[in-house]
Amino acid sequence: MFICFILQTENMKLFSGFLLSCFFAVLVVGCSGNSTYSDLLKQQKATISTFLRYDTINVVGSLPADYATKAWTGKKDYYLSSTGLYYHLLQVGDQSAIDSKDSIRLGDAVIVRYVKMDLTLPPDTLENTWTTLGSAYPYTMTYGTVGSEPTAWQEAVAYMKYSGAQAELIVPGTMGTSTDQSNVTPYYYKLSIKKLPR
Repeated sequence: MFICFILQTENMKLFSGFLLSCFFAVLVVGCSGNSTYSDLLKQQKATISTFLRYDTINVVGSLPADYATKAWTGKKDYYLSSTGLYYHLLQVGDQSAIDSKDSIRLGDAVIVRYVKMDLTLPPDTLENTWTTLGSAYPYTMTYGTVGSEPTAWQEAVAYMKYSGAQAELIVPGTMGTSTDQSNVTPYYYKLSIKKLPR
């Protein structure tokens, strides 16, 4: 009986030691990959800076006076807004809408076709709804009401103003989808917008 008690005590020590080892292993593995939010923001800034250099993008601090009605002369000029969004107008929207001053207004339904790329070098396409081959149905959002789209799209539509406009964006993770925001991951987008009739 004494021998059984010693074996049980030894088994308990081994089992306790095993549990303690497992706890420390989980603790070390779990903590070694964690980054602070500050670290993620620094990493995002470095990623965006590297991409800007790679794509020879010139960052400007103000929008051209006629930013929504005339094509931009600098093909690689991106406006950096106070929110951190990088914006470049590729194509002016519908000229008839511009002539009639019929711009996209709050509450308008806007169809968005887009290409989403990561900022790795070289960039890799992650999502493509630019054509019906990539996606039969484009994304529809309501201007002025944030849905599941990146929050930066609302700001971009305000700059694009008119149906048919196309733009390029570099969206910091803090202005992306909810997943992008929690991972602080920046992305490049090419957007095309169309206003749906009311």
